Amino acid sequence: MLNTHQITGLLYSMGHTFDNLGSTYIATEEFLTTNNPTVLGSRNDLALLQDLQDAAQAMLHYDYSHGITRDFVRSLNASMTRTAALEPGKLRESANILVRTMRGDYIPPVPDVHRLDAALAAANASGGTLHDAAHLFSELAKMQPFGDGNKRTALLAANGLLLMKKNTHVLTVPVVDPDKRTFNELLSAWYMEDDLQVVDFLTAYNTKVRGLDRDGHPIEDAQ
Repeated sequence: MLNTHQITGLLYSMGHTFDNLGSTYIATEEFLTTNNPTVLGSRNDLALLQDLQDAAQAMLHYDYSHGITRDFVRSLNASMTRTAALEPGKLRESANILVRTMRGDYIPPVPDVHRLDAALAAANASGGTLHDAAHLFSELAKMQPFGDGNKRTALLAANGLLLMKKNTHVLTVPVVDPDKRTFNELLSAWYMEDDLQVVDFLTAYNTKVRGLDRDGHPIEDAQ
């Protein structure tokens, strides 16, 4: 089970890096603790954090004895009813989305459920290391299986893998430059050029960073 500080760091990093969360780390932490919406900066932040909170609960309370399954991934996306897809949890049936990246526009193909299931099976068979979680995140993020909320869903699924394997680490994404920019560049390279360096980058980042401070800046382990 993740502690409050870990959950706050995970949700703040997702909201900030993927969806332009404007509220501070302190405000995010207070909202997640008290559910007091007045501490947040906007209605958009409220809706986003409510969705992330609901999806995190789905991740935390999933029965991992069944492994990471397609239904688990769908349940994460389905929990985000305010800010994600028009049909949360429904796999895309057409190539009707476009992802803007630092290296151009990426148009993901219609999700291949066999490829999705194979990626989940490989994760289940893995040791559940940070590298394994980063690889699962990258695979799901590139597939873009849903109409929206795909990176959020992918990161929560990757942390579900860590929970299932009883790995006490949390996989987060960088929130400040230069790491944030590097992450976005490498994720773009993975989308557009099949360059998987983003997996090694995320593994190294989460090995050295053990959380965020009260200003939302990374706290690195002493070398």
